[in-house]
Amino acid sequence: MKGDILPSISPANRPPHVLILHAYSPSNSGDGLLVDLAIDLVRRVSPEFTYQVVASDADGFDDPRFMQWRSPLKFPRALRRISMALTGVLGPTNEVRKVARDADLIVAVGGAYLRGGSTVESLKSWGAHHGQVKLAARHGDKSVYFPQSIGPYGRLYGARTRKLLGRVRRVYVRDDRTASDLAELSNVERVPDMAILEWARNVDATPIGALGRPVFIARNLGDPRRYYDLLAEVRDSDQFDWAVQATGSANNDAPLTAEYAKAEAPPLASVLGEKTPRIVVSTRLHGSLSSLIAGYPTIHLSYERKGYSAFADLGIPEYAISARDATLPQIAELMERIERDPQKYWESIRAQREQITAAEQRIERDVRAVISGER
Repeated sequence: MKGDILPSISPANRPPHVLILHAYSPSNSGDGLLVDLAIDLVRRVSPEFTYQVVASDADGFDDPRFMQWRSPLKFPRALRRISMALTGVLGPTNEVRKVARDADLIVAVGGAYLRGGSTVESLKSWGAHHGQVKLAARHGDKSVYFPQSIGPYGRLYGARTRKLLGRVRRVYVRDDRTASDLAELSNVERVPDMAILEWARNVDATPIGALGRPVFIARNLGDPRRYYDLLAEVRDSDQFDWAVQATGSANNDAPLTAEYAKAEAPPLASVLGEKTPRIVVSTRLHGSLSSLIAGYPTIHLSYERKGYSAFADLGIPEYAISARDATLPQIAELMERIERDPQKYWESIRAQREQITAAEQRIERDVRAVISGER
């Protein structure tokens, strides 16, 4: 990623400086992609900007612009995670506070880190991210949240979160449930996921031709119902290669994949670098969206609301099916539909391009307005 640490020059002649909140880890390619997309969006508005990032695994990015919320020194990973878990109480370091105060713009990467469908999820969200929401709200006139899935939270935490989000200049959300839950806030706007916005910018590069052997991406699921039976059926069918999309400490798909794959599964990024596209059947949403950006048709085994909303935004809702209830014949039928008429698949998505591009332009206008000093 390009950019420089903020130089020691006066505010009158320095380029805009941006603080990016809520980054996670580069070991999950989906999370790393969202950080890259946040940086790229700001760069399109202000090519000469500089930035710093608050990340859960700052050291993993191997970049001095990435900062820990409470760990300015290099602690072992376990202590870093404990530090992040205490942010709701401890607040940021003085360095993070100063960067936020001096920044011309504060943005939040897109994602689902503010989720709260269960008590455990809410506690994780509060510990690792609530302090960052408070910081953004404190500087709300210059803060923009890129497309999120938020909540649903319990009554008290939900009320507190909505109050803070209401102080932010704009909160973009990427699914219908979040938009409904936050309907009382006038600053909330429903748009597609950041990766979908990126796809729309590269739609003309989408290839149509012969497809290689399909690829399957698995992940662990709570309340799996028949999901693990499906993985066994996929393995026994010998119709798929396997790939790994996430290897982060809390989101490591490699051990599960190794249980079912008959050979070592490569990273998804390696597969997407091949010349011949394949159908990617992915249980991770950003495995599917990364595939679309690379020109690979995809089927998403959705386990959360964000997946269904994303594929509705893309104009192909029928290609997002329940991960917990999907069957191999159901997946095979969808793959056959793509192979029989790939042009129809891509044309359905292309038909959404104008609407998706308009949403991205609205986000860019907000970013431009903040950088130009509109409050």
